[in-house]
Amino acid sequence: MRQETGRVLAALPGLLACEQCDALYTQVRLGSGQQARCTRCGSVLGRGHRISLQGVVALTLAATVTFVIANTQPVAHLNFGGVRSATTLPQALADTWDAGEPLIATLAGAVTLVFPALVLLLRLYVLLPLAKRGWPPFWRHAMHGLQRASRWSMVEVLMLSAMVAMVRLAHMATVVPDVGLYAFGALALLLAALDSAGLHRLWGLIDPQRGLSDA
Repeated sequence: MRQETGRVLAALPGLLACEQCDALYTQVRLGSGQQARCTRCGSVLGRGHRISLQGVVALTLAATVTFVIANTQPVAHLNFGGVRSATTLPQALADTWDAGEPLIATLAGAVTLVFPALVLLLRLYVLLPLAKRGWPPFWRHAMHGLQRASRWSMVEVLMLSAMVAMVRLAHMATVVPDVGLYAFGALALLLAALDSAGLHRLWGLIDPQRGLSDA
């Protein structure tokens, strides 16, 4: 079904597909505050925003910087019986692997490191040429890759898991949130802001029939 929908969209670039049920609609420009929903499943097709293309680029760059900070700074400090320790997310994943849980380490690394990094890199790959009124090569492949990676980017799940773990450890040790955890919180908000209108806004920035859109 997805492949058939993709072929239809490639042949008729003026259409967009619901990300949940593949229903097809004619693309229209939404005004600020307007929202379009799928009549079949009710999913949000897109929202109208005041933010410009340059604003989207700025948000993506901010999210990229925050992602780097989140993965290089300690997530929390633990004081257990006078023994203090601090760890970053990559170190925690490595420790999980060494503890004999390679599957958990791999899955956690994929949804909290690999896929969020892909989302940010692919967004920059598409957006930076557009900001300079250029045309990103292989943009259609990049957009399809971005769509798939976005479904597996789960930074918010990491935040929830970290908070639950801290609450459970609170009666055993002193747990102090550190820069990395706050950075992950900021990253989750930035990614939510970027994804609030789905990917249709990015699709609409490139019109294969008329070149670059003015959106």
